[in-house]
Amino acid sequence: MNKENNFLNIFFSLAFIVLFFYILNIWENLIIPFIIALLFSFAIIWLSDFYKKIWIWKYKIPSFLAMLLSLSTYVFIFWFIAKMINSNVQDVIKLLPTYQERVGSLYLQLLDYFNIPQTVDAYSLFQKINITYLFTSVVSSVTSIFSKAWIILFYVMFLLLEYRFFWKKIKLMFKDEKKRENAIKILNKIKSDVKAYFLIKTIVSFVTWLLSYFVMIAFDLDFALFWAMIIFLLNFIPNIWSIIAVSFPVILSLIQYDSLYPFFFIFFGLVWVQILMWNIIEPKFMWNKLNLSPFVIIIALWFWGAIWGVVGMLLSVPLMIIINIILSKFETTRPIAVLLSEKWELDVISEEKSKINKKDLIKNVKKKLLIIKKLTSK
Repeated sequence: MNKENNFLNIFFSLAFIVLFFYILNIWENLIIPFIIALLFSFAIIWLSDFYKKIWIWKYKIPSFLAMLLSLSTYVFIFWFIAKMINSNVQDVIKLLPTYQERVGSLYLQLLDYFNIPQTVDAYSLFQKINITYLFTSVVSSVTSIFSKAWIILFYVMFLLLEYRFFWKKIKLMFKDEKKRENAIKILNKIKSDVKAYFLIKTIVSFVTWLLSYFVMIAFDLDFALFWAMIIFLLNFIPNIWSIIAVSFPVILSLIQYDSLYPFFFIFFGLVWVQILMWNIIEPKFMWNKLNLSPFVIIIALWFWGAIWGVVGMLLSVPLMIIINIILSKFETTRPIAVLLSEKWELDVISEEKSKINKKDLIKNVKKKLLIIKKLTSK
């Protein structure tokens, strides 16, 4: 009977997982905007908390006005990015046929330089490659998030309205005080880790954008600001997409200039920026805090990308952060959380240990102070 029960439990668990991910796939048009709206709501709340700390003369900014200012700030930023990308995309598309002809001539020059006989089939096949289509498909994948802006804003408005009563509802949901505290800890942990991820990612991406822009503008590369913005956006997706982001300006530098020197300087400059930021700076601040295995991040990138495409890749790390935190809070799923984590110990255990260490430290300090008092009194 026990074997049969175990088999049934495994069967129903696998069936539930398959059904769950099938629903995620077929309802992506509803689920993706909701997840983005949820993360966007977090960002609005964090910025509104910052605005509430600002004093204007003798008065603090009220909560409602802080929330409105925060929402307006993000709407303006996204509107500016969308407008700038759209205007530059049109200019790039107009020049792409010229760039394609230039690539064809470079191809023929290389054949002549190395005394390689020209094959008609290879050249005609090369000419049939539609660079305009490839470019627009990549850009449309990256900017597809903006096409769902109104749905996302609709979700955001309702989530922000619900947030006022959210913590009261959590308290009313759990009669048991320990369960209530555990639920609040999980939510606060998710909130702090997702905030840390996006804050570090935004700062690192902005610095990468700035350094990449300086490298490209130093050689007067066409659409330097646009390529820097594409690098900024694609760097939110880990690993391969940062390489794709750099490849566009590098290829353009090969096409735009008659000499190869600007190409080499731009190539090594952009690659150096990527190595510095994503292999040295980001791991130091990001992965030690989030405690996610790099291998798990790569698998998550592939998995969520297979389900939801480019947007899934963008959301893969925040989703894994949330999943890992929830798994670590339950005894039955804690072994899975250990496998997903980078370190042997989970944050939950390390937090408990740190609390114990703090208590011991306070006790030792008090003991030493008492000894000092006794000695001075004598």
